[in-house]
Amino acid sequence: MWFAINVRRGREWEALSLLRDTAVADGLEELFVPSAVTRAVRGGEVVEGAEPLIPGVVVAVAPGRREVRAALRHARGVDEVLASRPGAAEMGEAEVALLCALTRPGRRVVGFSEGLVGPGGEVTVTSGPLCGREGLIRRVSHRGKRAYVRMSVAGREVEARMGLRVRCRRDARGAATTTMTSSRAAAGATAATTT
Repeated sequence: MWFAINVRRGREWEALSLLRDTAVADGLEELFVPSAVTRAVRGGEVVEGAEPLIPGVVVAVAPGRREVRAALRHARGVDEVLASRPGAAEMGEAEVALLCALTRPGRRVVGFSEGLVGPGGEVTVTSGPLCGREGLIRRVSHRGKRAYVRMSVAGREVEARMGLRVRCRRDARGAATTTMTSSRAAAGATAATTT
């Protein structure tokens, strides 16, 4: 069974560290912060890092709720990082399946995706874990190279952040289609005002 342990935003890694000390003794099979690869340009070089996929969540895999409660009870100092919501909630089968499709045991980190933006802002993912899952994307931050993705965690809808680099789709002449569409709309508006 998979459980989402609610912790304070920004304290996910601290909670993981506190829980990890007693996790095996209390019967937890796996304990991790679901993460996503990030890329940023610093000093002209691309720097890769990782950030929590779902802010405020640590995931525990255990035979049952009793083992998770024991881990929360035995971890010293963990009360300071827990959120005010109930400590741990069981995750649904579809939620677990999505996390398993995006990550793998021993490395629960979602890789970086790449894609194209077409007319009207339509995103097509060409590579990476978001390929074929465009319907999950709510919005894209071009500058931050992130996709904000709609997910459900323990029955609660959340906005997960995944790495995504998008480029404008080009037409046969090499012009960006989004720019061409904007130019045509502007020319149409000018023609309409002159007649």
